[in-house]
Amino acid sequence: GTMGGEDSRRRAEAATFAWSTLQKTVREYPVIGVLLAVAAPLLGAAGIFLLPFALPLAIGLFVWSKQRGAQAEATAGSRSDAPKAVPKPRTAVTIEKAAPAVATPPAVASTSSRSATSSGGSAPTTAAPLTGSAALMARMRKSGAVTGEKRAADPASIAAEAAAKAEAAAAKEVKAKASNGSERSGASSTSTSFREDQNSRLFFLYGGEASTQIAGDLAEKATARGFSPRLVAMDDFKRCDLDKVPAVAVFVVETIENAQPAEAAGTCLRFYNRQRKKGESGSLAGKLRYAVLGLGDTNLLLDRQTTTAKDCNQAAQTLDSALNFLGAERMCQRGEANDAVGLEEAVEPWTEQLWAPLSEAVDAIGASASPPSSSAAAAAGAPEVKFLFGSQTGNAAEICKEMAAEAPAKGFPNVHCNAMNEVDVKDVLKPGAVVVYVVSSTGDGDAPDNCDSFFTKLKRVAKKEAGVCGAGVQYAVLGLGDQNYSAFMAVPRSFTAAMEKAGAKAFYPRGEADETLGLFEYCEKWQDGLWEPLRTASERAPALAKDPTDGVAPAAPAPAPATPAPAPAPAADVAEADLVGVPALPACRAAVTWRTDAPTLARYPWGTDSSSPPSGADHFTHEEPYLAKVAKSELMTDPKSDRRVLHVEFDTRGARGLDFEPGDSLGVLPQNDPALVDALAARLGLDPNAVFELGWAEGQAPSGSSSAPPLRHVRCPASVGAALTHAVDVTAPPRKSLLRVLAEACTDAGERRDLLTLCSRGGRDEYKVRCGDECPTLLDLLESHPSCVPGWAELLDALQPLQPRMYSITSAPEAHGGVPAVAFSVVRFSTPRGATRSGVATNWLDRRVSDPTFRVPLYVKKSLHFAPPTDVSHPVIMIGPGTGVAPFRGFLERRRAMIAAADAASPAPGPAWLFFGCRRRDEDYLYRGDLESFAADGTLTELVTAFSRESSTTKTYVQHRIAERAAEVAAIIAAPEARVYVCGDGANMAKDVHGALVDALAAHVDGMDAKRATDMLMAMTKEGRYVRDIWS
Repeated sequence: GTMGGEDSRRRAEAATFAWSTLQKTVREYPVIGVLLAVAAPLLGAAGIFLLPFALPLAIGLFVWSKQRGAQAEATAGSRSDAPKAVPKPRTAVTIEKAAPAVATPPAVASTSSRSATSSGGSAPTTAAPLTGSAALMARMRKSGAVTGEKRAADPASIAAEAAAKAEAAAAKEVKAKASNGSERSGASSTSTSFREDQNSRLFFLYGGEASTQIAGDLAEKATARGFSPRLVAMDDFKRCDLDKVPAVAVFVVETIENAQPAEAAGTCLRFYNRQRKKGESGSLAGKLRYAVLGLGDTNLLLDRQTTTAKDCNQAAQTLDSALNFLGAERMCQRGEANDAVGLEEAVEPWTEQLWAPLSEAVDAIGASASPPSSSAAAAAGAPEVKFLFGSQTGNAAEICKEMAAEAPAKGFPNVHCNAMNEVDVKDVLKPGAVVVYVVSSTGDGDAPDNCDSFFTKLKRVAKKEAGVCGAGVQYAVLGLGDQNYSAFMAVPRSFTAAMEKAGAKAFYPRGEADETLGLFEYCEKWQDGLWEPLRTASERAPALAKDPTDGVAPAAPAPAPATPAPAPAPAADVAEADLVGVPALPACRAAVTWRTDAPTLARYPWGTDSSSPPSGADHFTHEEPYLAKVAKSELMTDPKSDRRVLHVEFDTRGARGLDFEPGDSLGVLPQNDPALVDALAARLGLDPNAVFELGWAEGQAPSGSSSAPPLRHVRCPASVGAALTHAVDVTAPPRKSLLRVLAEACTDAGERRDLLTLCSRGGRDEYKVRCGDECPTLLDLLESHPSCVPGWAELLDALQPLQPRMYSITSAPEAHGGVPAVAFSVVRFSTPRGATRSGVATNWLDRRVSDPTFRVPLYVKKSLHFAPPTDVSHPVIMIGPGTGVAPFRGFLERRRAMIAAADAASPAPGPAWLFFGCRRRDEDYLYRGDLESFAADGTLTELVTAFSRESSTTKTYVQHRIAERAAEVAAIIAAPEARVYVCGDGANMAKDVHGALVDALAAHVDGMDAKRATDMLMAMTKEGRYVRDIWS
């Protein structure tokens, strides 16, 4: 009766399960419901038709089954007294209550529902156990993970697991009582989290039946190696407080039919995946170190053509990606086992490579759990070192961040790295402060945009409180520049002067890194010599904070300029290359908060069409640009040419803060390509319309009174799409700091190693070829490294701001109704490997200039030295091939107006020469009508042209024309008050032109040689009479 009732119950349960499955299927796929509705009547009719034939067969089958059942009962009764074979049970994990507890899962317990005695105390009959992957997957397929049944459907398993948890809790209670004598009930122990026991912060979490077996085995092996692990079902992961207290976790997770996670793993996986989709990057940073082992079977997939472990381990991949995105530190590469070829084939090798990083991780959290040695405590007691940068193109920011990232490893735990405009001058000049500046010069010696206000305030306070306001402050300056510019190192030297005037003392000599001699090579040498003087300065800081008048030892000699050393030969195989000089991972300075309350968004594109800036300033700037209409656009090259140069005029009438002079530049704030932005957001798994805000990451806010937000170029609240469009540069050749951040976000070991190689010193040659020459975009990098999933905050912090583009104004205000105009080449080129690249700003302008609703955020950048002579009698030579001729059109419009306004008493105009070069006069002779008009009316005394492609045998450039007219050129330059202007390509043209001028002076001026000619041009540079406006 009991067996019959059990059979009936099982049949009822099977029928209920089948009916619920059918209902669920119809809800998900309505078309199946339609087909069933059609098929049911047909099947009913067929059944009625076949009933007369089937009824006799059914009666016969019933009689036969009754006879077989009677025979079976007779046979069983005759054997009831025979002895029963009891196989030796498998050795199980035991729990010693005095030792660290490892809960034994039901799958590995020495007793189970199948070993319970039924009556009379006799041992049960047990079938020979399965072994290896057959046993694992047998359990897996019988578990709720595959059948869809709740785990509670197996009461014996639940009881065994509850007993194991109770024993673990009891062990924990015994240990707690032994250590502190506290009296806690077993109930409270089992209901609380594991956070209070620092010795049990190593967890093995299992999700699914087969994973329970393997996680248990791993826990046994860990115990044998001296660890104190906890074995926890992934359903109970929140009890582990993985986001609150430092922990190490090994996840063993199953993927079942249709690439779904096992039911026991689903809650944990969905929780972390939701956090990832919300963009909560960094929430596990510094708290969790983890590893993931995936179990699956390609036989369970719908598409059984796929046969690799990766295809059947989607649950493990999803969990691994989510944890990495949230900032958890991966201990080792994810393991992926496929039962179709044998789980042990992957599990055993993965287990062996787990132990070393697991030991390091456990040691690390043990250190972090100990207050006396915690990094936070060390940082709190150590003097702060401020690394501050002023950067226009990103080089200074890159170098400063790298130094700040390396500083903790050099023994400086209390470090902050910021753009200078993010901090307050008063906080920098406090007694005891230790400051390292990394700053570049731009153009005419202007401070970079992200340090201009700081620099102005520093000079003001140093002048007002000379010798007092900076007392007790120690500093060092690393300057970046290019000696092709007339104001080489102007800003770094001004920083030194201002700090000395304020009373601060240099603890390390100023470095001056020259782009033409190897910028990064020099900086590496300067940085290597920084640490010992910085250590001395930090040790003196507490005393100076108390007594600012205490003397500071003079700085050690500065390093000599570095000459570029030959880079090492590229390794034959990156996978085998030694990674030499991998930079430290920079700390992420920003934290993201996702908004769901529909806040008022920051305006993009930034700017105003009002007549004056909203702040009340007297001129528009990069922070408050003017939104200008396009008044005119004209293609200046032959439409059949592969060069496309546009002349664009902007309607700025009515704007009071846009006054300009010839030689000034127009700053334009560009936008990234919308198609690229959409593709990036999709690759990152982010909704372009999702809204976020930025705050300082924990421990990263500048010390002192400054309230400036991080990443000021990302105005918040902002949508993901707006930030990618307007705020960050996603097409520039990747900086090494970005590659370092992306490497950390890779789950694939090979991809991580590839990116680490590119950003290392040893990979300098490969970086030049793959990044410098090929210029991959951010999307290119992500697509070539599919496992890379960077956090949103980390990515924003690593990307450079989308910088304004500077275009020389090609008009004078007295001409064309005062409308500023620019000329630019639409940048498109192919890399050595055939990839097509496009300039951000020029292609954006080219796409939009014909749109009457288009508005361009712009402002005027004043020039200090690159301006036409104020006296027309001064001789002048202008050299501007290609679009380098643009500013000279404005120069000549001003000269024409000055000549027209001169009276009879005015001095006669001096010689005015213009050297212009292009490919062909009928292809790209820019402003031909204007230039020939200037020559015709005497504004120009000589127009010299060079057309490089008109001859089939030789190419003629402007430097060749200078050589041909060397005697006349030398005579003009040697005249008193002469001016020489060069505008255009700085990579080749400017150097060749400079050489031609030196040769002309050496050959045609009495007493001159090449050295004296070079010295003469250098002196003219200092006097502002030899000025170059060049770009790379």
